[in-house]
Amino acid sequence: MTITMPENAAHRPVTELAAAELERRVLGTSARPCALPGANPDDWFPREPRHKARGSYEDRARALCRSCPAGVECLEMAIRREGPQRGSGVYGGTAPWQRQAIKASRGLAVRS
Repeated sequence: MTITMPENAAHRPVTELAAAELERRVLGTSARPCALPGANPDDWFPREPRHKARGSYEDRARALCRSCPAGVECLEMAIRREGPQRGSGVYGGTAPWQRQAIKASRGLAVRS
């Protein structure tokens, strides 16, 4: 899954679902790669790389979430849960710094 955010556009949430419904849909999707038997939590919460290695981290995040039927909802859930704080781990095929950029593009306050 690849989410492309247009430059200089008004970025809005990808879904208008209420937070509880969004969470119910994400957590209720049993086909999520992160919820399958044998899924390794360390894959979704790897050590954050140095700046030069971010590309491979981002590639891995996209690969992990590529087949997930709840990817878009998962990304939105993470953005809402994290608020202005920088989160950790892979959600919706994104790395923490990518989610911070999405939040900033929406005009939300962010903290590094």
